[in-house]
Amino acid sequence: MELIRTVTLLARWLEEYGPGDYRQLAPPAGREAIDTVTEGKFPLHPDVRAWLALHDGSACERPSPAGAFVPLDYALLDTARMRQGLRDMEEEVARAVSEGDEEYVVGTMADVCWVPVAANHTGGLLVVDHRDGPGHGAVLEVDPSIGLEGVRRWDSLSHLFDSVLDALVHSRPLLSGSGVPAVPRVHATGPVPPHVVWSRTTAEGPPVPVMR
Repeated sequence: MELIRTVTLLARWLEEYGPGDYRQLAPPAGREAIDTVTEGKFPLHPDVRAWLALHDGSACERPSPAGAFVPLDYALLDTARMRQGLRDMEEEVARAVSEGDEEYVVGTMADVCWVPVAANHTGGLLVVDHRDGPGHGAVLEVDPSIGLEGVRRWDSLSHLFDSVLDALVHSRPLLSGSGVPAVPRVHATGPVPPHVVWSRTTAEGPPVPVMR
């Protein structure tokens, strides 16, 4: 499976250049834990299952700036936090429906078929879309702090990891959800071991190179 190969290569890169992130990669989740993510409401996407079977998230030690190697500074959730994130989505949808606000919430800020897979410190989420249709399996970004309402970032979780690996290996920027390039670098000062951080850049400022 392509995702397994990509994550294996990504882990090798992190082990060498971003050991702070590497040590945050959790051991594999058990099959029973993976099965509980959606609590039987719908089948969990194969990419999500494959990722969890390799690593149960990327935040073994919380809070820590390490482990957030997905732009912009997203740490991948474990099975328990995915399950709770889906429950939170369901509660938000139910609230919106009861208050007549579903057109402003459902499918934009929350959905009962969105499985959160990553979170950042500003309250942003990356979710894998489990709705039927051409967007099934896509990774969307939701971040009320910057007005992102279910913006499609990657075609799949496999595509996400492939893009991150390519950006790290070749020092290439990725577009953030707001359309601004995000440039990776390895932060190697302070008490935390070297780890990846992403910096927004504009035409007025040069990209920050990856330090190797």
